[in-house]
Amino acid sequence: MTALPEVARAFGRAAAGYDRHARLQQKVADWLLSELSPGPRLLDVGCGTGYCLEQLGGGIGLDISAGMLAHCQQKGHRQLLQADASALPLASHSIDTVVSSLALQWCVDLPAALAELARVLRPGGCWHLALPLAGSLNELATAWQDQRPHLLALPAAAKLQALLPPQASLTVRRFTCYYPDLSALRASLKGIGAHHVPGRSSGLTGRHRYQRFLDNLERQRTAQGLPLTYLIGRIQWQKPCLSPAPTPMPVKPT
Repeated sequence: MTALPEVARAFGRAAAGYDRHARLQQKVADWLLSELSPGPRLLDVGCGTGYCLEQLGGGIGLDISAGMLAHCQQKGHRQLLQADASALPLASHSIDTVVSSLALQWCVDLPAALAELARVLRPGGCWHLALPLAGSLNELATAWQDQRPHLLALPAAAKLQALLPPQASLTVRRFTCYYPDLSALRASLKGIGAHHVPGRSSGLTGRHRYQRFLDNLERQRTAQGLPLTYLIGRIQWQKPCLSPAPTPMPVKPT
C-alpha cells in the first residue's frame, strides 16, 4: 500500500469490476490462507473487496481505497479502516493475526510498513503475507525491452528476506495466467487497478516502439495464450512471546 492518492483512485475506479478480473489474486489468497488458523482478532491489510475476509469469516479490513472499502461494506463487512499500512490506526499488541495478499508492493516505505505490522501484532501472533517479487511480469519487461518506465519496481527475494524479522520464512511460488490477446491481458491489469505505476513518465511510447512491444509480446505466445507470470513471496512469522520477568531472589534478613 502507498500514500500516493492516485494509486488509491486507480483501485477505487477498478472496484466495481475487480472480482471479475481477480483470478490471480484469488489463487494467491487461497495459497496464502491454506495454512492459516486465524486468531480471534484478525487484520487484513489491503483488503480490497473483501475476498480474504470472506474466506476467514470476518475481521478488520484496512485499505487505502475508499472505493474498495465501499464494495467491501456492501458485502456485509463492518469493521473497515481507510489508512496506509505504514501508519496503522491500531494499538500496539492488539492483533492476533495479520493477513495481507498482494498489497504491500504498493508501499512507498516497505520497512516502515513491516515495522507497523509487527507493532500491532501481539506476542505469539502471526503474519501471513504475500507480495509479488522481482521477476514478475517478465513477459511485459521483455516485450518493452526496458522495464523501468512501464512496470512497478518489486523487491528481490533476497532483499525482502533481509527486511524480515528473524525466524520469518519466505516461500516463493510461480503463478502464470494466460490471455487470448493483449486486450484481455490489459483488461485484467486495469480491472484490478494494477495498470497504474506511480511516477511513470508519460509520452514514452511512440508508434514504432509500441509496435515492437506488440511483436515481442506475440513471440512469447504459447498454445494456451499470452502468458503473464508472477513470482509471489509468502511470508510467515510468529512474533516471539515476551519472556517473563525473572523472579527476584528472597532477601535473607541479616
